[in-house]
Amino acid sequence: MKQLSRKPFVLMLKDDSGEVEPIPMDLGMVNSDNALIVLDEYNDTCWVWIGRNVNMPTRMHALRIARSIQKSGHQIGVTTIGLATSKFVEMMEKDATDSQVADSIAAFKAALEGKWSFDDRVLAYRREHEAKAMAGAPPPKPPAESAPKAEPAIVAETVVDRPPPPPKPPATSQTGFSPAKPTMEITEGDKKAAHLLLATVKNSELAYIERVEKEGTTGFKIEVPGIMVIEAKPKGNYLEISPGTFGDSDAAKKIKADYEAMIKRM
Repeated sequence: MKQLSRKPFVLMLKDDSGEVEPIPMDLGMVNSDNALIVLDEYNDTCWVWIGRNVNMPTRMHALRIARSIQKSGHQIGVTTIGLATSKFVEMMEKDATDSQVADSIAAFKAALEGKWSFDDRVLAYRREHEAKAMAGAPPPKPPAESAPKAEPAIVAETVVDRPPPPPKPPATSQTGFSPAKPTMEITEGDKKAAHLLLATVKNSELAYIERVEKEGTTGFKIEVPGIMVIEAKPKGNYLEISPGTFGDSDAAKKIKADYEAMIKRM
């Protein structure tokens, strides 16, 4: 635990549609409907819990705010909680089948279990930890007697200036040319993905993009609030989009039409 000049606290923050408010720490709040940020000074950790039913805007906002709070902390009265927390643990309930995420969730819930007392209604602390810290504090050490300073030894050393070694020539291949650096291959599917993003941005005022990994394939999810929610996965020269209709609204149809027009010009 990080050394503090005061007793450690745990502070739970709830992100409710973009509004982050401190709430009394309660393990029951760790459910599918909530997005929570928990500043845990006992474990020097900023925990971020995203329930399965939390919508994308709230999810993205909670993650962004949590990163900021991890560095600056959150002030309650005159006390700043979780300043410069060293560990950041993000937990998406929808990914709980992943063993690493499951372990993080178990550790998170274990950290919140037990009896807690509260200062200022929302600052949770453990009384037994406070008592143990006081009982286990080492007695103050007596001031050490100052020993007489020894005279520094003077050693003569001859320094010879040597010219720097000549620079090494760049490595070349047997043909005499420098080997080219490997470049990332951009497929037709990647280009189509870029056109899809461009068509979305051109036809919407607000869009959320989220990386999605399924079955070893990396893609992305686009949500335009009230208009469309689609997932796209580049696969070689093909871009798989689901649903292929983009949605039933006129705005979704316009995005689809612009996207198809763009890829025809490729």
